[in-house]
Amino acid sequence: MTTTTTTAQPSEKLRTYRGNCHCGRYVYEAELPEIKSLYDCNCSICTKKGYLGVFVGAADGSFRVVKGSDDDLTSYSFGPKNWLHKFCSTCGTPVLGYAPDGPPDKKRVLNVHSIQDFNTWDLERIPFDGASLGDPYVPHKYKGPLPPEAKGQKTYTGTCHCGKLGLAVSTEPLDETYEGNVIECNCSICERNAYIWIYPQKGSVILSGNEADITKYKFAKRLTSKTFCSTCGTFMTNENEPELYQLPDTEENRVIKDWLANAHPLNLRVLEGVDFARLKKPARIETAKTVPPLYENP
Repeated sequence: MTTTTTTAQPSEKLRTYRGNCHCGRYVYEAELPEIKSLYDCNCSICTKKGYLGVFVGAADGSFRVVKGSDDDLTSYSFGPKNWLHKFCSTCGTPVLGYAPDGPPDKKRVLNVHSIQDFNTWDLERIPFDGASLGDPYVPHKYKGPLPPEAKGQKTYTGTCHCGKLGLAVSTEPLDETYEGNVIECNCSICERNAYIWIYPQKGSVILSGNEADITKYKFAKRLTSKTFCSTCGTFMTNENEPELYQLPDTEENRVIKDWLANAHPLNLRVLEGVDFARLKKPARIETAKTVPPLYENP
């Protein structure tokens, strides 16, 4: 997990950070020195889920659950199983990691994406080669069907971290020649779940796996759902819901329906074989305070 240590110096003032999963089932507060930098880890789980983490100290009261409990979160572990990666089973937000056998000040790490009104974009990010530690992660083989591939396109596949869900897309090569949108958004759901979105044409994306392993989360206007793996919590796609097609026939709604009818957004983090160093940097879209209905932090 991507982490930084924020051990307080004797004279350093602590700040209270409050965070939550998107649906609000789990709310916490943590007393920490001001978070100014984070390590940017390239290990398998950090790459697929976009973790940015900070350790919580062992002092009494440094971390407290305001609503819910750790038992309300789904736990996922892999490899040597030293870490429990905990996420909300309703909305998928990865809230924290817990190492039962870790040292007292390294047992709990918070995903700072879940901190309320926290700007992760402006933080200093220090590269960390977590992929080189331990046995290398072997990506799961994609076992689903493939979409049709048009001239000039390339097919990319990937899976969630545990391999139960697969994703395939036929698109223009995802390299320096790619002209489609690559987006990071700071709305309430995109910030917490660290999506990197691309928007392939409808019919060129296939989400595969057993329906029982796919969780769909809807909120606000409930026009679309965010899909994620029920086991490991990896975020996959954005799917249209029936409510979208029941919108009143207004000019504004027609624009929304036409756009969503022609695009099938997917989380670029899932795909294998994408060289992010060659792909253009994601455009950062600030919608947290501009797109209604505005999210209210619990």
